[in-house]
Amino acid sequence: MSQQQRMTAIDDFLRHHGWADAAREQLVDDASARKYFRLERGIETALLMDFAPDAVSIDPHGLSDQPKRPASIAPVVQTTSLFATLGWRVPHILAHDIDRGLALIEDFGDLTFTRALEMGDIAPVSLYIRATDALIALHRQADRIAAMAQQPDGAALVVYRPENLRRQLASFGRDYVPLVIADEARRAEAMQDFDTLLDHILPQCWDAGQTLIHRDYHVDNLMLVDTDDGGVDCGIIDFQDAAIAPRPYDLVSLLRDVRHDVGLDIERAMMDRYLAAFPDMDEAAFYRAYIATGMVRNFRILGRFGWLARESGKMRYLEFVPRCWELILRGAQQNLPELAQWVDKHIPASARLAPVIPKNGPEA
Repeated sequence: MSQQQRMTAIDDFLRHHGWADAAREQLVDDASARKYFRLERGIETALLMDFAPDAVSIDPHGLSDQPKRPASIAPVVQTTSLFATLGWRVPHILAHDIDRGLALIEDFGDLTFTRALEMGDIAPVSLYIRATDALIALHRQADRIAAMAQQPDGAALVVYRPENLRRQLASFGRDYVPLVIADEARRAEAMQDFDTLLDHILPQCWDAGQTLIHRDYHVDNLMLVDTDDGGVDCGIIDFQDAAIAPRPYDLVSLLRDVRHDVGLDIERAMMDRYLAAFPDMDEAAFYRAYIATGMVRNFRILGRFGWLARESGKMRYLEFVPRCWELILRGAQQNLPELAQWVDKHIPASARLAPVIPKNGPEA
């Protein structure tokens, strides 16, 4: 579809839903192929989500060996209903057209937890308490989540198995490792050893069971949203890749975040807060799962950042590569020393960030 055809489709959609005369402001792109526009009409605002059906997105779940899939807003619609039913404060969908890849959604404003942390007006620990309590409230509905996941109409939830995570990690070997190990034979040896380590690491991710996850739960996707009674809610966005997966996935995403350095004191306090809410939880098993899941997630993120740099020219994500390695090695030193040995052998510190020439040129 040409750009002109796409703009015509957007104009028709907005006209049909009464927003044709609204001013439009494109928001900053994220790591996806989606585009967002803020619409302003007098004192009213809404967001337009533009996810063209002919765009290509990355399979987030490791459903097959093919990393790409057609774009669709259907998961956004389905998971919005799911999380709203379970009590999370998510943006209402005002209108949508799945065939054309367009949706009008409630505008939560601009006050992400990230921005609140940067402003410094709110104690960081209070924000992390809000985020942790939202996870606790969700995970307390285990029976309800299990029933909803089995509904055929339902949320179309993917239930992760170790092979899903292994396929997700293929991006690490495909999109990141070639940037730091140029020799093909050395690269093959490194990945063979890595696959052997995964045989030990991946099962540990399930040591504390599984539950519904957001999958990208961090302060960039959490917002302070005013309530009608003058209070403030924890608003949650960008949840369309939800799945049934290892229980610690979202907590470790929040507390071992590659974009934001969460202090060890806050991490420990939030883990204690979470575990206190589930007194029957085996703490040692949860801790093993937390560490393993965090490392797996950050290896996947390294692959994602390599892909974004090469395919989309989004070089800014490479600045987080050192933080990825810091978190991976922290986990390895805590519970998986053999992984730390693998890193030192195959990707020493001097080689972990190589210059990247993206196929499509640098971003503007």
